[in-house]
Amino acid sequence: PADVHGSLFGEGMEINPVCYLGSGRQATPLHFDPSENLLCVVHGVKELSLYHPSDSEHLYPAGERNSTVVYSRADPYASDAELESKWPLLARASEWRAEVRAGDVLYLPCGWWHAVRGSAALNLSLNWWFELAAHKGDGGAARAAALEGQLARARAAQAAN
Repeated sequence: PADVHGSLFGEGMEINPVCYLGSGRQATPLHFDPSENLLCVVHGVKELSLYHPSDSEHLYPAGERNSTVVYSRADPYASDAELESKWPLLARASEWRAEVRAGDVLYLPCGWWHAVRGSAALNLSLNWWFELAAHKGDGGAARAAALEGQLARARAAQAAN
């Protein structure tokens, strides 16, 4: 409830909630969002591959943004052979996996890389995005610094390789 846990989050985004309905193992590309996120699965299952922001240098950031989202050029769903040949640095990143089922809620911190794949059967999830709470940083400046810092570190690492 907001009266108990509301202080953990900043202001909710105007787009909240966002509903995702899918089937057939639909998937998102690997990316990170500059806001905190609560993923609530209502029906079915969502599988997530998660990477800490410090792994950015191994995740091939595209350097382009679709609104405020930063995408990876790597395809985490590719075969092992393709991953090794096209994106060898991805093997250096520490992948965490999560399976979120109906009734579960996953907290996804600002800046964490993730790719999401839905179940073969019908799946439905709701997402809520939040600004950073005041006690977690200075909101927009912290988010902008996180975005720029991750991109700069990743570009420098890729240039060195």
